[in-house]
Amino acid sequence: MNLTLFDKQYNVLTYHCVHFLIDAAKALLNKDYSSSFIGLTGAINEAINTSRQTVIQNKRLKEPQQGCIVLMTSPTGDNHVGLFYCDKVLHLTESGVQYVNLRTLKNYYIRFRFYEHVNHL
Repeated sequence: MNLTLFDKQYNVLTYHCVHFLIDAAKALLNKDYSSSFIGLTGAINEAINTSRQTVIQNKRLKEPQQGCIVLMTSPTGDNHVGLFYCDKVLHLTESGVQYVNLRTLKNYYIRFRFYEHVNHL
């Protein structure tokens, strides 16, 4: 695990879960996921509202697989993304970086969708 990822700090305007997922995929998988998030790297309120574009561009998976994008929806309808890595989800929240299993995340999110990154370039 790349420990420098745990030093990342959430900022609603400049660095949120989408930025973190892109950085994590580069650091851990040596893959560029930025094409999956075109238009989603602005302020968090703009970015996550347009998350449907992200999912349309990628291949939906029935079950999580190593390196897939995890799109989570909270009970209030807010969307959040993380990276499925070594059977856990790595993601950035306002309180910092978390690396937890899906069972734990089910305490905070009611819907999970998994997507394989498809390189569009």
